[in-house]
Amino acid sequence: MRGLPLLVFLAACSTVPRPEGMQGVPAPTARTAFHVTLAPPPRASELLPGSPFGINMALSPDARDLEARLDAMQQAGIKWGRQDFSWKRIEKAKGEYDFEPYDRLLEAITRRGILIFGDLTGAPAFHDPRTPEGIEAYGAFARAAVRRYAGKVDLWQIWNEPNGGLWKDSPEKYGALLAAAGKAIHESNPKSKVLALNMAFCDTLWAERVFKVAPWDSFDIICFHPYRAMCAPEESYDWWVLDQYVKADYWHKKDLTPDFPLVKMTFEQQTDELIKLMKTVGAPKPLWVTEICWNTDIHPYGVSELRSADLLVRFYLTAIASGKIEKVFWWTLKDGGPLQFDKAQMVGLMRAGLEPKYSYYAYAVMARMLEGKRWVRNDSWGPDVYAAVFTDDAAKEDTVVLWSPRDYAWVKINNNENGLTVTDLYGTKRHVAWDERRTKNNTYPVGQSPVYVTGPQGLKVSVRPNPGW
Repeated sequence: MRGLPLLVFLAACSTVPRPEGMQGVPAPTARTAFHVTLAPPPRASELLPGSPFGINMALSPDARDLEARLDAMQQAGIKWGRQDFSWKRIEKAKGEYDFEPYDRLLEAITRRGILIFGDLTGAPAFHDPRTPEGIEAYGAFARAAVRRYAGKVDLWQIWNEPNGGLWKDSPEKYGALLAAAGKAIHESNPKSKVLALNMAFCDTLWAERVFKVAPWDSFDIICFHPYRAMCAPEESYDWWVLDQYVKADYWHKKDLTPDFPLVKMTFEQQTDELIKLMKTVGAPKPLWVTEICWNTDIHPYGVSELRSADLLVRFYLTAIASGKIEKVFWWTLKDGGPLQFDKAQMVGLMRAGLEPKYSYYAYAVMARMLEGKRWVRNDSWGPDVYAAVFTDDAAKEDTVVLWSPRDYAWVKINNNENGLTVTDLYGTKRHVAWDERRTKNNTYPVGQSPVYVTGPQGLKVSVRPNPGW
């Protein structure tokens, strides 16, 4: 079985050999319950600007496990990272910047074939970015970062979740910061792009007020964090928005009611609301989801590790194949600690000790199956079956990603003499051979866990009606 994707369940072993192709990723123990061998990621050291596969790096330049974490990202096929450039760490005295730790960090990241954008956030105690003086100081910091890393980091984000507790002021004041910093970044390096808003939720109410202050040309990409807790991306209800946004104390001072429209929307419908808002201001800008995860806490709003893996792939595919989102960044590589009841800790593709979860392997297989392939269409886009079609022009192959929000559904896919290869969420492959009578239009069962069907270009999917629905 060497070199083949293999699901291994470990019931009694206390240690296992390191999976082939997983150098730098600690081997799982019996406590992690399973591991999957992964072939080395293709184009592992190449920088791929067009890749949609990102992650929040959450790296400190002096982290003890820095190299292991970066190796794990590379092995997963991650090609983009969102990385904080801590203002208070870099500017330790007024006007004096120490970027050297970030120079080393950037070199280590780039060596793994990962591009990043920098999140300029976290004010030192002697600056308040909500004041005119603080805005000027933030602009100077941004100019210094942009000039130092021109050609290496050309995308810069203005603050983190400024609509929430990390800003503690009005959207108008954030708009002033965005306008000034965006101008400073564009002037310092005309090739740079400015990432704006970076807001918790799809907060169109807050964004509308920012857009009235910040000139439309002061930023290039709009970012948001559409967390949904336990609800699926295709689900037309969002408990998290209801309980943590509508009913919360500080988002809009409890001035929203439970019939707030975004509560009863899918992720894609919420995104449409943001696009509609953009069209009232100017030409729509690219959208990036710069934080998303399904927390695996054993507590209200948590999901199982298996469900988190399913929803990870479904979200990435919903974002990319909707044609509305360019890149998605999972929060984050590893859990923040061991507390299974703590939502803030249970966020990673891996446990705190870098033991892979199901979601790590689901991410890695997704990246291997789709990196470099071009999305061309959706043969079905809900509500019962989703079928997104990607093509590889060089290999003259199509890959269809299939899933259903229901427990079971069926589709038919055309077959020919070459047969079809079906790959599950964790990389296990099955080959559907050609049979004139039985597989010419092959019926395939699908469910909540996505599968990849690969065959010659020209694959077509049709939904087979389920009389029980």
